[in-house]
Amino acid sequence: MKKGKATSGRSEPFPGILYSEPGALGLVCNIIAAFIVAVNNIQGDEKGTKLAAIVTGLHLILVGGFLQITAGIMSFRKNDHLVATSLIVFATLWAFQGGAIILSKLIYSDVTKSVLPVYIAFVTIAYSLFICSIFVNFIVPPVLVAMAMTLTFESIGLFFTWGKKTAVAFEFLIVLTAMYAVTVMKTKGISQRYILPGFGNAPIDPLLIKRNASRTNKKEKRKNTKYAEPMGMGYMGSIIPVSVVCFHGLGYFDDMTMPILAVSCGALLQITASYYSFLRGDLLYSVQFLTHFLFWTSKSLVYQFSGSADSVSSYANFYGSWGLVLVLAFFTICSSTQSIAVFLYNCLMTVTSILSMEHIPLSIQNYTFGLSAILIWLFTVYLSTAHLLNACAEKPVLPLGSEITTEERLFGCCLKKNNAKESRSLTDEDLDNERRDQTINVMLFLCNMVASFAISPFEISNRMMSLPLLLTAGIFGNLLVARFSYTLQSFSRCFIALSCCCLWTSWSLYIFDATEIAISSSLAIISVGLCVLSLLLSITMAKICTVLELAILLHSISFTTHIFNADTKYFPMVSSILLGLVGIHGFILYTVKGLLDKNLLPEGEPLIKMRTPITPALPCPTFRSRIASDLFKAAKVLEKGEVICVPTDTVYALAGSCSKPDSISKIYHIKGRPPEKPICLCISNLQQLRVANPPFSPLLWRFMDRCYPGGITCVVKKGPWLQNLGVGEAADFVGTKESVAIRVPDSSVLSYLVSITGPLAITSANPSGEPDSTHHNTVLDTLGGKLAGVVCDDESNETVASTVVNCMKIDEGLISYFRVGCVPKDIVDNLFDEVKKEQSDQIN
Repeated sequence: MKKGKATSGRSEPFPGILYSEPGALGLVCNIIAAFIVAVNNIQGDEKGTKLAAIVTGLHLILVGGFLQITAGIMSFRKNDHLVATSLIVFATLWAFQGGAIILSKLIYSDVTKSVLPVYIAFVTIAYSLFICSIFVNFIVPPVLVAMAMTLTFESIGLFFTWGKKTAVAFEFLIVLTAMYAVTVMKTKGISQRYILPGFGNAPIDPLLIKRNASRTNKKEKRKNTKYAEPMGMGYMGSIIPVSVVCFHGLGYFDDMTMPILAVSCGALLQITASYYSFLRGDLLYSVQFLTHFLFWTSKSLVYQFSGSADSVSSYANFYGSWGLVLVLAFFTICSSTQSIAVFLYNCLMTVTSILSMEHIPLSIQNYTFGLSAILIWLFTVYLSTAHLLNACAEKPVLPLGSEITTEERLFGCCLKKNNAKESRSLTDEDLDNERRDQTINVMLFLCNMVASFAISPFEISNRMMSLPLLLTAGIFGNLLVARFSYTLQSFSRCFIALSCCCLWTSWSLYIFDATEIAISSSLAIISVGLCVLSLLLSITMAKICTVLELAILLHSISFTTHIFNADTKYFPMVSSILLGLVGIHGFILYTVKGLLDKNLLPEGEPLIKMRTPITPALPCPTFRSRIASDLFKAAKVLEKGEVICVPTDTVYALAGSCSKPDSISKIYHIKGRPPEKPICLCISNLQQLRVANPPFSPLLWRFMDRCYPGGITCVVKKGPWLQNLGVGEAADFVGTKESVAIRVPDSSVLSYLVSITGPLAITSANPSGEPDSTHHNTVLDTLGGKLAGVVCDDESNETVASTVVNCMKIDEGLISYFRVGCVPKDIVDNLFDEVKKEQSDQIN
């Protein structure tokens, strides 16, 4: 073994190790944030200076907000439903707290009434998270209870001083409970076993709850992905703006400065849920959360931009919101393929959007919008709790109902009339990629359609009414489309979305009177140029995309003529309505295509078809060693009884699951290995061996503590303890009749894989008698056609295999060598001498 050089996985840790306990990072953020708020409450708002308030607020935003979001994102990638949702929710809470502290010192006005609805929303979310946590473990519920009680008394503290003082006690309780939780998580993460109580069990065991299997396998399969389910968080994101709109609509407060900050926090939850639904290949939820973000954020911004509520009621000519209503109505129809609860929720959303239209007089709208918002609030609380709880328990603990219909039944009659093509045979991964692709198309058409309808009444109504939907759908929506397109490496659509964003930004600045006429003219000309480039890029896409770009180019020209005061009355209105109609066509087309892989409406072939470069096919599937999802795929292949190649801390090895003894026979056949040569047993860590409780002597345990993990393989006596290790029938296929070689590699990649699959049978990945393989390309060239996959990790850290030490007579003070590999014999001898000396000193 080379001195001073770490073996595979130590110098560049595998992401799965880094993601091992991101909840600990998030809890540390909550500890710091709770302590800051507690100190601020003890000091009192009236005693603090403006500079102190700004510093306190920035610390809460940076540590409690942004840093905790990082932990939440890592938890989503770890497929941890509760922790991921909780961390991002509380990141928005502390960010709002920080912003509120700063604004309260800057605006010099009473914000008590406007902050109360926000606290009520977060209290509701905190109790919802607590209900879900009691089905997970014992360490998270105390933290969430302390958080909920803190928010409760913070709300009381808005009116009574004693509420703030009581909240301090619960904020310190957050600190104490979170510190214990961090200690539990870190000790478990470092030792890979439960040392302190509270982790790994739950107050309520979901296994004891009788399951009502009402969902089909098709819907159930969405759970089996590499990301946590974001549905609960997406619905929680709606609770905040719903609470704000409800209190404002019923006339409880007028100033929207603080609530807009809270609505932006809820928007972050909805956008994050939309993004992770997109990554999971879930078109409906991804677009649904984006649409709800557009609706609630735009409705909140209306009150901010249009002045008093009295002025809102006079805008009867504004019909720009109907584009969003059409989207919600169509999604209500599509949601009939989901659960009954989701369908009813979308029905209520559609009704609420109609009841909030500007055509309704203010005196009536306050009640129609406010009361319907209360119903949505109740629905949202139940849906968020049910989705998150069912995801944590992995069974429907709270009922959502079965699907009303299927996609085929819903659109079947229309598809027959349009002679739709037959569905293609796609793998699960291909299907998810196809849905991600169609999700981008749906969002592109949706955002530009909503923005175009919003700007169409520009010349006949108050121009400020168009601004909220231009900011949310036109600018922010297209930025999201660009980000999603970049994720799929669809750079053409990324550029198209950014050019659309530039167009709507130009409109927004013009409406807002934020620039001089010279700057507006320059932006208009730049928008036309970008739209021309986008049109050229779109000719390689479906014809409907080219038509969309033509409509956008026409609208950008109408904006330019308006800027230059050309006599083109109603030209912007006509062009925007045309763009909206094209957007409706594309939105419906790609929504149905994403659900059924069939065209409900005409799409059109590209004007220019690009040739797809032909790349030589690999002899077998490959998995990237640094991508957690790829290792899960490799684990599934092993669980099917197949043989794959894996990297180790020495050279590449062939691996088969011990739960499938036939795979070990396949290893002999693939390698051409003589049957008299045994195969060793690979485990992830020495603790895994301790749990099996083999009857090893203290000397042998000490020796293995020195050898593992690393490039040494110890041969020990076989026994019944192999069954405790989970080897099962494979015990007869590994090692010899009397002995078995135990391998604990110093490779985070292989250790992570073994932690998923259980013990593996491994041997060097080369044809018997030929040199060891030190690169995955060598394995692909020599054995690729015989393998079910190769985990690619580039060049190995060693050029020879491990050193195999015979420990059968170690209690007699003797060891011998079957093979001297990467670890020299003198180093192993020195290790053994040190162990014997320690053993002797302990006895004496």
